[in-house]
Amino acid sequence: MRWLSLVVALASLLRAHPEEKHQKKPATASEKTQSSLTGCLDQRGERYVLASEADMRKVTTLKAKGMPDDNFGRYIGHKVTVRGAQNGDIFEVVKIENISDTCSR
Repeated sequence: MRWLSLVVALASLLRAHPEEKHQKKPATASEKTQSSLTGCLDQRGERYVLASEADMRKVTTLKAKGMPDDNFGRYIGHKVTVRGAQNGDIFEVVKIENISDTCSR
């Protein structure tokens, strides 16, 4: 009889506090297309570009999203990682991270 009382008590406790199942929240469309690129930030004319470290060839043109393009100016000549999404020939940057104050050549 004791065992039965114990089982009933445990069952009622479990029912009162069910385990939460951790389910992943589905990614939004913008999260699915987000990526990051690393390279040297350079200015070509009035545009900011991400260039390869080895030969400074243009990888993509950068466009700030949610901030002014002028924010790129402080990173010219720096190795950076930009996060955002490619939109045609333009990489729309939502975050920029300084990796090094210089680019190796």
